[in-house]
Amino acid sequence: MVTCELCNKSGDDISLREANLKEQGKKWICQDCWTQLYTKNDIVAGSSGGSAPSCGMGCKECRHA
Repeated sequence: MVTCELCNKSGDDISLREANLKEQGKKWICQDCWTQLYTKNDIVAGSSGGSAPSCGMGCKECRHA
């Protein structure tokens, strides 16, 4: 299970995106939060990555590693 670092939405069926926020640094956030922050221009341009694996097991490709 993964959890958004901003709104705390969690579950196995959500995907997270890495975003470098202007005030908070790098966070793994859900699509809804990413869209809101992008619209408000709170994400550092060119810094967002792709989706995080949702395995939750700590594999070397995972954000939990």
